[in-house]
Amino acid sequence: MSEMSDTNKRAPELSDRIIEMHAAAMREMSEPKDGVHPTPVAYIIACLFFTMWGGWYIGSYAGNWTADGLAETAAGMGVPVATAAPQDPMELGAEIYNACLQCHQADGKGVPGSFPPLTESEYVKGDPKRLTAILLNGLQGEIKVGGVTYNSQMPAWKDSYNDEEIAAVATYIRTKFGSNAGKVDKGLVEGVRKEFGAKGPWFEGSLLESFPKP
Repeated sequence: MSEMSDTNKRAPELSDRIIEMHAAAMREMSEPKDGVHPTPVAYIIACLFFTMWGGWYIGSYAGNWTADGLAETAAGMGVPVATAAPQDPMELGAEIYNACLQCHQADGKGVPGSFPPLTESEYVKGDPKRLTAILLNGLQGEIKVGGVTYNSQMPAWKDSYNDEEIAAVATYIRTKFGSNAGKVDKGLVEGVRKEFGAKGPWFEGSLLESFPKP
């Protein structure tokens, strides 16, 4: 009898525990649901404030960000187009002469026994077409300059420099080492290039044939 009485007393407790277990199991089995949370009013106000402030800042400090300010000037409107000023032939010639320093030296006196001088040379003070032809096509073999015979090789510059640059270095050489022998124009270089540009390097004999001594 006592055992049955104890069992009857525990029955409600067991029942409550079973119900709790079933409830927990049902919670685990239920599908999760998305919750809906309203956007805080303070966040909305802050977004509106910064949007308005950003618009005011861009409008106040945008500079010339306008259609007129960014548009390119239409062609033919009479606006002068800036052009680069032509470079001084002496300055340009001095730059190009840097390629000649190793052989002819900064003072134009050349290297004794190897490379002829430019100073007071008849090839510098003489016919500018002859000097231009030498610069364009180069020179090989023996050549007599100032009564001294030299045997060396000068490279051709026709493929390295344009007509303006050849005219500039010829002007520089004739002015600095030829007792102001005179300026060489771009047009003269263009004519010499057309006439002799297809020839190979010069030799003393071919120079005398094309440019006889006066």
